[in-house]
Amino acid sequence: MIDRMSQTEGPPTGLNVTSRAGFEWRRSIITLMLVLAPMALAVIVMTIGLAARAMWLFIHGASAELPAPPSFRLYGLLSYAISSWLAVALAFVWTTRQTLRPDVFRFRRLTLPAIAASLIGFGIVTAGVPIVTHWLASVTGHRSQDVRIDFHDAKAIAIVVFLFVVTTPVTEEILYRGLLVSWLRRIGWQDSNILAFGTVIFAANHIIPLGLVWAAAMILLGLVTYALRLRYESLSPAWLVHTLFNAQLTLSYPLMAWFAQAA
Repeated sequence: MIDRMSQTEGPPTGLNVTSRAGFEWRRSIITLMLVLAPMALAVIVMTIGLAARAMWLFIHGASAELPAPPSFRLYGLLSYAISSWLAVALAFVWTTRQTLRPDVFRFRRLTLPAIAASLIGFGIVTAGVPIVTHWLASVTGHRSQDVRIDFHDAKAIAIVVFLFVVTTPVTEEILYRGLLVSWLRRIGWQDSNILAFGTVIFAANHIIPLGLVWAAAMILLGLVTYALRLRYESLSPAWLVHTLFNAQLTLSYPLMAWFAQAA
C-alpha cells in the first residue's frame, strides 16, 4: 500500500508540468479575450439592433433602410456601451470561477493621498494628450478625431455622456486595470512589465474607434491609470482620472463652443 501511494503521489512529472502550463496559457488567452471583448461584442450588438430595427420597419410597412450617418454613429456608440457592460458581466462570472473577483473589482474608498495623486495624474493627461495628438498629427498627417455633440439632440447628448463619462471609466478600469492586472500578477508578472504591456494593449485597442493619433495619445492615459492602480492597489484613483479626463474631453470643449455661438 505504501509503495502504491508513493507511486501515485510523487513529484509532478514533466507531462503534468506541461499540462499545467498549457492550462494556464489557455486561461491567459481567455482573460485577454475578455479584456478586448467590448469591440467584438459591439459589432454583434449593433448587428442585432439594426436587424431588429429593419424588421420593425418592415412589419409596419416602412422602407428598411440604414440609419443616416449621424444616427448610425449613435447606434455604434450605444452598442459599444452595452457591449462594455456585457464584457464586465462575463468577467464577473469568469473571475468568480478563478477566485480573482475581489482583486478585479477592487474599488476602495479614496484617501487624500490617492485623490491628490489622481488630480496630478489628471493634470498630466489633460495637458499632455493635446500636445501629443497635435505633434503626431503634424508628423504623420493623420487628423485626430473629435467627439462632436449636437446640443439640440438630447438623445445624442445622453448616449455620449452614458458612454464616455459613465460607462468607459468604470468598465475599462475593471477590464484593463482590474482583470488584466490581477491575472498577470497571478501568473508571475512583475508590476513594471504589467505597466508596459497593459499600456500598449490599452492604447492599441483604441485604434479602431479613435484612430492612430488618439490611440497613441492613449499611452499617456494608460501609463497614469496603470501606475495609480499598481501604487494604491485600487481601481478608484484610476477611475477618477479616467472620469475627469473623459468628462472634460467630451463636454468642456463642445460646451465652450456652444456658449461662444450663443454669445
